[in-house]
Amino acid sequence: MSRTIAGLMLAATLLFGGCGFDKNKGIFMAAGSYGDLAVVVSSDEIRPIADRFLAGFNITSTFIIKEEPHFNPDVFTPANSDLAKGYKNSLFIIRIGDGGDAEKAARKHISKEAWEKLKSGGGGIVQLNDPWSSYQLAIVVASRDRNSLGSILANNTERIRDLFEQSNRERILRRNRYEGLNTLLINANWDRFGFFMEVPGQYAQNQLQPGGFPGLEMMRNAPSRGISVSWLETDDPAWLLAEQEALLMMRQEMGRKLHNEDVVPESVFWSEAEIGGTACVKLEGAWNSRKFAGGGAFWTYFIPDAQSGRVFCVDLLVYAPGMDKMQFFRQMNAVASTFSTQQPQP
Repeated sequence: MSRTIAGLMLAATLLFGGCGFDKNKGIFMAAGSYGDLAVVVSSDEIRPIADRFLAGFNITSTFIIKEEPHFNPDVFTPANSDLAKGYKNSLFIIRIGDGGDAEKAARKHISKEAWEKLKSGGGGIVQLNDPWSSYQLAIVVASRDRNSLGSILANNTERIRDLFEQSNRERILRRNRYEGLNTLLINANWDRFGFFMEVPGQYAQNQLQPGGFPGLEMMRNAPSRGISVSWLETDDPAWLLAEQEALLMMRQEMGRKLHNEDVVPESVFWSEAEIGGTACVKLEGAWNSRKFAGGGAFWTYFIPDAQSGRVFCVDLLVYAPGMDKMQFFRQMNAVASTFSTQQPQP
């Protein structure tokens, strides 16, 4: 095995954890949304590598007819690397030996041992939690060689995106807990309906089993966001999960009963997902109101529960005309990720 190939194999598997100060008691918090991303390059020569990486990294989601990127990147040269301190997410792309402020900023937060491994091997990826303030993530991709730096990024594009998104979810939940959860509503949902979900304090119960419909809606305003949970009893939850037509009918009924809305049939998109370690089905689409001339986007998760013989429909809905939707769905998606039918642990 050649030295170059060995180095690239090391680079593809090397991931270090960095340090940061207290996760829950930090005084300062970075401004902006969890979609904002500062990309810092160690020299002008590295900028093309960053541009190629971002072209494959920044996937989009469609909300009704508008495509929105998952991230809003700003690329900075070493002279402006200090601006990354104000972002919730940052990515440092460093060719070791370039020197300058970008390399110094990255090196400052990486342990001596980890930095030596980066220098002596084929490079790698370092994750830094809360490097400058609370609720931040910085990822450093570093190598002594320009070509291996590009290879690390190309071979780990999805992995780096997942690191940011997983951290975003964890930081959103951490912030929700810090600001306070609606514990009365959380406990009521568990006691009455047998499901657990970390409901942020800004959400209040808006509807509860209207007309005997097995479901409820929790909402917050400015803009309007709703998290609804309904369920359908079945002898075979696993079988029902494979029947898209039946699941769509379930979502349509929930829309009529709780939201007075219709699903736009041509808008629906299906995919596989996972909530709380349970394999489930995700439905994305658009809705139109029956009460006013307007509509919006929704994400719905269908989650089986063999123990109670139910399939749950966890629905995320936003009405925010003229506003980007990704930031709101990212926040609600973090809440939905806590859904469980298992006894919550103290």
